[in-house]
Amino acid sequence: MHDGPAPGFDSFWAAHAAAAAAHGGRVAVIDQQGASLTHAELSQAAAAFSTTLAARGLKRGDLIGAFLPNRVGWLVAVLGASHLGVGVLGLNTRFRKAELDHLLGVAEIDAVIAPSDFLGLDCWALFSELERSVEVWDEPDVGARTQTERSAPSGQLSDPLIGFTTSGTTGFPKIAMHDQSQVVVHHLNAIEAFGYTAEAVVLIGVPLCGTFGFSTAAATILAGGTAVLHETWDVHAVAVAIAEHGVTRMKATDDMLIGVLETGKVTPTTTWTEGWTADFTNNAVLARDLASQATGGRLVLSGIYGSSEGFAMMSHFAGAPDDERIQAGGVLAGDGMDVRAVDPDTGATLAANVPGELHFRGPNLITGYLNNPDADATAFTADGWYRSGDLGFTLERSPDVRPAFVFLSRMGDSLRLRGFLCDPAEIEKHLERHPAVDLAQVVGARGEDGADRAVAFVRLVEGPAAFTALREDLHVHCREGLANYKRPEHIEFVDEFPVTEGPNGMKIRKVELRERAEGIIAR
Repeated sequence: MHDGPAPGFDSFWAAHAAAAAAHGGRVAVIDQQGASLTHAELSQAAAAFSTTLAARGLKRGDLIGAFLPNRVGWLVAVLGASHLGVGVLGLNTRFRKAELDHLLGVAEIDAVIAPSDFLGLDCWALFSELERSVEVWDEPDVGARTQTERSAPSGQLSDPLIGFTTSGTTGFPKIAMHDQSQVVVHHLNAIEAFGYTAEAVVLIGVPLCGTFGFSTAAATILAGGTAVLHETWDVHAVAVAIAEHGVTRMKATDDMLIGVLETGKVTPTTTWTEGWTADFTNNAVLARDLASQATGGRLVLSGIYGSSEGFAMMSHFAGAPDDERIQAGGVLAGDGMDVRAVDPDTGATLAANVPGELHFRGPNLITGYLNNPDADATAFTADGWYRSGDLGFTLERSPDVRPAFVFLSRMGDSLRLRGFLCDPAEIEKHLERHPAVDLAQVVGARGEDGADRAVAFVRLVEGPAAFTALREDLHVHCREGLANYKRPEHIEFVDEFPVTEGPNGMKIRKVELRERAEGIIAR
């Protein structure tokens, strides 16, 4: 296992160059647009993109934004940026003006890579409407070729490489920015812990701008394997791709995997034999059972754990019995990683099997959020542990083996909307930017499918109004400023909020709002 600086590699570029030297003729990446590159071609296209970035004035330590769907160009961009020592901030293609203005401003980004059109969205027009002025560059030319020896890489392990957006406590997303060392060390560990090889053919249908998709792709290409990218999730198209490309492994949320398994196209002769799932809709056990039934036991599904701050594939229960293996959590992927459960009230470290807030540390974790010292002070302890905000417990382990834990749930009020972890404060703050809104509170309620639905309770500045027209106006306000998965499904108007008096003053009773929301969803 790798603990500390990546052995033998001075950059992410160098780590992939080793894979390309060993497996240059193997296909590295395929997408739904028909683009396909071998590992050698991926290196050459990335070197060409690095040259383009340098010609545009970028240098080591700079950042660019990537508003890209899951296409070959995404990996060309990240690998090319690593060659130069430039960092990439992944921007979800569902983000809209309010989110983009905030994120680009925090990161001080002046240039973004984006297609001119994606699923009917005029991407370039979207960026032209932002308050922050940014240049928009087209997707990398995946057909470009530059021999790597003609352009010596300048990127180093200490340079920024990939940034993920994650829920913020002030109503805006934070940016978890990883340097090249964190990327390389973690994914070399993940390759070993999760058994990636050059023979792996991995379908990736979750966004590369998030850690779930990025970590899967990074481990795949560093192992010399093949990444099959899907930019839109269609269960029938995914099932066909599994057979067409000989897919051997896939990670996705429980509901995504269930949809594929229910197509009837996954059979006992499928090449897909390994899968990992995040239990976003409490249906991981059902996904596991469907996988076993559909394939006669050949396809084995396991739980997985990760975060934007520490990457996906932080842990899993490899080789464990079915009921244990499907749990979120597991054995940590690297020898330098550690976990503890802490009493949130006293700060005391808890004994094994006693639930508390999970804290992590290790070479995979960010050292702080980008340009956000207030968030750092909240998320990290004085001695460097990351407070995950997750409820779980550690397992009894002997000192000579890596630590293990079980994840139970989020401790706070965060919502899991369409697979994305969201802070209600972000939605609330956006609603409150509407001139008619005095105060907003957003809670989640479970639908019949087990997934969270966002319900917004809104108090108006001037009391009752033409509710029907205003409700639609607020929905438009959310469509214009928020990603579609963050938009409240229901907006309810209230005269006052239920409150309780605590030691720090009056506090809105979100428990009561959740009860109301459940009644609204059940209508």
